[in-house]
Formats: sequence, C-alpha cells, structure tokens
Amino acid sequence: MAEAISITNYAVSDHAELLRLLLQLQVSYFKDNAPQKFQELRIDKNASRSYEDYVTAIDEDKEGTWRVLLAKNESGRIIGFIIGSISEDEYLVLSKIGKLEDWFVEPGYRGLGIGLMLYNELEKWFKEKGCRQVCSDTWNGNELSITAHKNMGFFVSGISFSKKI
Repeated sequence: MAEAISITNYAVSDHAELLRLLLQLQVSYFKDNAPQKFQELRIDKNASRSYEDYVTAIDEDKEGTWRVLLAKNESGRIIGFIIGSISEDEYLVLSKIGKLEDWFVEPGYRGLGIGLMLYNELEKWFKEKGCRQVCSDTWNGNELSITAHKNMGFFVSGISFSKKI
C-alpha cells in the first residue's frame, strides 16, 4: 500500500522545515540542474540569509496575498511545498494574477502525484481569491518543471533573456 500524503496549510511553526526545503531546492536542484551561465547570474551570495528573509516575509504577510501549502508523509514530516502569491495588474482584463513562486517535492517522493496535489490546492485558492490566470516561470532547460507545467495545462507565454555584463 502506498504511503498516505496529506496537504496542509503552512504555519509559522513550520518555518524551519520550509527553510530546509527551500535550501534543498537551491543547493541541490538549482546547482545540479540550472545551466552554468544562469547560475552565475542568479546564485545567492548567502542563500541561507536570502531564504530566511523570504520565509520571514511570508510569515509577516498581513494582506493575505501569500499562500504556502505543505505535503507531509504519514509520520508528519514535510516532504514538499508550494508557494503562491497574488498580484494585480490594473491594465489587464484578467487583472488578478496568481503566481506560482516556488514548488518542490523531495526526490524520493517525486512521480507520485504530490506536486499535482499541491498545485491543485494552490489553484483552488487562487480561484477563491478571484484570480483568473496563473503564471509561473522556470529556467530554460529545466525539463522536470517544464513537463510538470505543461501536464497541468500551462503554455509557454514568453521568453526571458539574460546576459552577464
């Protein structure tokens, strides 16, 4: 029988575990998979401090524009997360926008539908908040992310260029 996975809302008491997974995303996944040229432009001087500040900002969100969902295994250990935010662009017809900020499932739990479970809950929240579109980004060549997005109905809507000067 497969292990039961639950999706729960993030609480400030989960701060350290969310930080652990964000650093795992940065240290293992990003460094192992992002193209070297992209890493040169996007690598943090101090990833621990950068992500600590990020999680603290989420903890202090008073406007309710951030949502963090956690995937927990049967023993209650956090094995994945998704972070979303909401913004508005008054010039667009579909002005309220859900943004998939960060998304990660530990390698041993990938391919089990956990990422999709997390995303579906986040999209449900976006809809409840009146969002009419969702955007997300990844780096060129991140095939795991690109495939996951396409499988959920996303399409490539732009291309971003970077250059070291």
